[in-house]
Amino acid sequence: MRILSCGSMFKLSRRMQLIYDHLLPGKPVWDFCCDHGYMGLNAYESGLFTEVHFVDQVPHIIERLEQRFQNEYFREDSACQAFFHPQPGGALELSIQGSVVIAGVGAHSILEIIRSLTEKGVLSADRLILGPQRDEEKLFVWLQNLPHFSYKSDSEILAIDERGRNRKLLIFDKIL
Repeated sequence: MRILSCGSMFKLSRRMQLIYDHLLPGKPVWDFCCDHGYMGLNAYESGLFTEVHFVDQVPHIIERLEQRFQNEYFREDSACQAFFHPQPGGALELSIQGSVVIAGVGAHSILEIIRSLTEKGVLSADRLILGPQRDEEKLFVWLQNLPHFSYKSDSEILAIDERGRNRKLLIFDKIL
């Protein structure tokens, strides 16, 4: 496992740090269902990634996050660019590359986002890092049976205890 130096503006939880540690440096980061944007803000702050995309279907979440970003975190000299997408993840029409993080939502929501992006042919990310609230094993099977899903998992499901709860991550890499 590769540990990235994170000049953390926010102290990430153990689970979020594990997710962060699996991002691919030198590539874009897509933070789906981003809520407060901690993952994406840390990725931007680190300077290790080319772009950070914040995606959430709730417009006021993205509006607040973008305003906060502009007021507190934006640096003109940063090599990293930030983009804000106030729409459902599955509605994106852009080419999605680099690392994709979808965490803290249900397995069905993750499946629907991945299914929609796969069907449109816009999902070409190098790595998917998925952290459903539950039903990790079901999600793993559903994704493996999804038509045109061109990702494989080389490792078992990663587990971490967080505040008395066993949280799991699924990490898939693009099949070359």
